[in-house]
Amino acid sequence: MNSPILYEDTAWLAVNKPTGLATHAAHPGDSGVVEWLALHLGHQLHVCSRLDKGTSGVLLFAKDAKASALAQAIHEQQQARKTYHFISKQRSKGGEIWQMDTPLGGKACQTNFRLISKGHGYYCYEAVIRRGRTHQIRQHAALSGVAILGDGQYGGAAWTRLCLHCVEVHWPVLNQPIETSEPDSFSLLLAGALTLVVAGAVAWERRLGWPGLVSNSMRLVQRGELALPVSIDLYDSYLAITGFSDTDTSHELLEELQPVLGYLASKVEWRGGLVRRHGQNPHQQKLIHDTVSWGELLPASIMASEHDLAFAVNLNDSQHVGLFLDQRDSRRRIWQVAKARRVANLFSFTCSFSAMAVAGGAEVVFSIDLAGSSLGRGKENFSINGLDEGGRGKFINEDVRKWLARQERKLANDPVSFAYWDLIICDPPVFASAGKGRGFHVEKEWPELARQVRLLLSTKGMALFANNHRSGNAAFYQAELEKNFRTVTALTPPLDFPVMPGQSEHVRIYWCEV
Repeated sequence: MNSPILYEDTAWLAVNKPTGLATHAAHPGDSGVVEWLALHLGHQLHVCSRLDKGTSGVLLFAKDAKASALAQAIHEQQQARKTYHFISKQRSKGGEIWQMDTPLGGKACQTNFRLISKGHGYYCYEAVIRRGRTHQIRQHAALSGVAILGDGQYGGAAWTRLCLHCVEVHWPVLNQPIETSEPDSFSLLLAGALTLVVAGAVAWERRLGWPGLVSNSMRLVQRGELALPVSIDLYDSYLAITGFSDTDTSHELLEELQPVLGYLASKVEWRGGLVRRHGQNPHQQKLIHDTVSWGELLPASIMASEHDLAFAVNLNDSQHVGLFLDQRDSRRRIWQVAKARRVANLFSFTCSFSAMAVAGGAEVVFSIDLAGSSLGRGKENFSINGLDEGGRGKFINEDVRKWLARQERKLANDPVSFAYWDLIICDPPVFASAGKGRGFHVEKEWPELARQVRLLLSTKGMALFANNHRSGNAAFYQAELEKNFRTVTALTPPLDFPVMPGQSEHVRIYWCEV
């Protein structure tokens, strides 16, 4: 897997930006390239120039104020040169080479265009600029009659991504230009490739291996990215494919996916895999209808690494493999703030949040879950990472609602000596059976969970709430939290879980502060 880090020294950092990821967060809770690099790699960067959210390719940052000031001077003196490729469905009427110098926003600017290649009704152009104005290439392309594919704002044909990519930056203080290859989807379109393969390429272009900088496990294809009803996850060297169909069998889905898997094999390596077909309504019938595996025999335990920790996952498990990839960013946030805090991890499952908190220096972490088997796997994760020494991890096999009620009684009976919690994680299942008719439904339980968690937190406490009730009302979940907390920030999911048009978020995550 090629690294998305294209260049790095003491002053500069250049990356290959995925499509769909903003350069910088537009709103609190969003995560752009700057925020991702700060969260996962600890970089505090200065933006030298931006790429639009849909644009991919070379993106350069300054590492300190001195380099940032130099970057400003380079731009003002137009010493840099940036080369882009883009796809259009239109042929230029002004020849194969032309220049556009129409001012934008009242400011002078110039774009040099060149036709590079064509095929199957698509045209690939090169655009070279010195100092970019807002949407300069997009606007100049539209004014030239070659609107960019996927750029609805400026008259481009509708498509699944904005087909604009920065392939090269000449930066005067560096000895060589910073380069990255053209997106595969561009060449696949020109070659008339299968629509399914092109969609697989765009899925990769939304990731470009970024999660691989901190983990050996990631979602390669989100449900809704392909015409087929599937998601594809990579855990270390094995694929876990989930099919959502009441008609096609797992074997049929695997056959239909072969062109996409062939493409993805050029980006990541795997030794084997498993397709599991889920029912459309798993709560009225069994969750997994049928499975099919291929390649090397799946081991009973696979180690999914994340930063400095490892988690045991089991692709053969009847319910879930044991690590929610859509909480990768959330686990890192917990690690960041856990030091010296009393932490409670409700609905702890296999205790990955708990492990991150202890690794982050938490004073103590209580993991509470009704499923003893999940807690057993959590203890295994603690042991794998050497976190079981010192007794900072406590494992409570109990219904979370009973544990919260007992904590509330302790507070009422002796508020002076009650040990408040500094950090509480609450990531409940959507549905669960709690025995003796005490079923659990997250929408029904959410208001009380919000109230009790707030009650048990210290004056400077914080909480992470999450759920994956995709058919639920996001406004309701946030409003209930806002009734109890001073600030509630909705967080975007990790970049490998993009929100697809017409679909709700895969997971809803809220950071709450007292």
